[in-house]
Amino acid sequence: MSRRRIKLIVAFTVAAITAFSFHAVSAAGPLKVYILAGQSNMQGSAHQSTFSAMRDDPAAAELLDVILDQNGDPVVCDNAWIAYRTGGRDGETVRQGKVEIGYGFDDQRIGPEYGFGIFIDQAIDEPVLIIKTAWGGKSLAVDFRPPGAGPYQPSANEKERGNVPEVESVGHYYREMIRFVQSTLRDTEGLTKLVPTYDASQGYELAGFVWFQGWNDMCNRHHIDQYTENMIHFIRDVRQEFDTPTLPFIVGILGVYGTDPDSRKFDKGLPVSDFRKAQFAAVEQYDQKVAARYRGNVVAVDSGPYYELGLSDIYWKRRLTGNWKQRVNQGQMTPEQFQAECDRYGFGDGELTAQEQRTWDRCASNAEYHYLGSGKTFIRFGNALAEAMLQLEKQRPV
Repeated sequence: MSRRRIKLIVAFTVAAITAFSFHAVSAAGPLKVYILAGQSNMQGSAHQSTFSAMRDDPAAAELLDVILDQNGDPVVCDNAWIAYRTGGRDGETVRQGKVEIGYGFDDQRIGPEYGFGIFIDQAIDEPVLIIKTAWGGKSLAVDFRPPGAGPYQPSANEKERGNVPEVESVGHYYREMIRFVQSTLRDTEGLTKLVPTYDASQGYELAGFVWFQGWNDMCNRHHIDQYTENMIHFIRDVRQEFDTPTLPFIVGILGVYGTDPDSRKFDKGLPVSDFRKAQFAAVEQYDQKVAARYRGNVVAVDSGPYYELGLSDIYWKRRLTGNWKQRVNQGQMTPEQFQAECDRYGFGDGELTAQEQRTWDRCASNAEYHYLGSGKTFIRFGNALAEAMLQLEKQRPV
């Protein structure tokens, strides 16, 4: 059975739209395996209820036509599957099945894997498997620390306060990530059950790796200072672990506050720009610091252009005015002081307008550091990751 023809955003411009026909649901070659890893924003907070708001933006509306089927329901991929390991309050969990809604924080949410999987699936003939590992609140300096980075060297402040990480915790999630990928790929029977089109005689091809993480390192100056070197070690070590020296590798750049965080008037104390520079530097310096066989095929994909700054303004208006109202009620702030703060930030009388409330209700489903739980953000970023990955694969040495 062939799939219906759809529009697929391709090339590397938002406006470039090319017609692709769905490939037949049969194995045309080795199973294409993509690894996605990171922390909470790789897990994904975007609720499917926010998808419809994409119609309001002409630049995003065409993407909505791709991710919804003819009945207006979110697409379930025909020839792309996912095995997802994560952890939370309920402990470690593994979910697997076709790429669809539900591989984010819960069964109603998505992370970058949804858009990435849909667009990769549409662009290639081979069956696709995404192996995703993501745990919230984890750092590269400690939790995902790669072997090549050596033992963690605590800061003077950590030593003074006695909160030096336990030796066993250093690199724990790096090891768990590698273990889950390896165990998934070694389980031929499990692969066949998960991916019905999987042909064991043709095997699989490790086709690419996407890393999307950073908030916890960004909140720690000691971690920022070592992030560039740690990321370089991480890329090289992953390639060595899987014996794939030219594995296409994408570093997803932290984009909370957009591409120019210093221009924002909220949360000015966070060193987001410094951290972004450390991430970009890892990609720029990578080839200079690794052996020749591990060089090339590493790119940065910035999530900043997809961050909804207008929605962020509403978030901060709700958050700050809510706090001030509470302080007024508790007698810690006078009504005059409340209004003065509103005037300082341009918040009017402190109440959301009808349009602001409507925008918030339709577009947001989580906090700012989780990209406001915006489907528009996660779908567009997933598409950008897929485009970059497809380009890297074209450039990969044979």
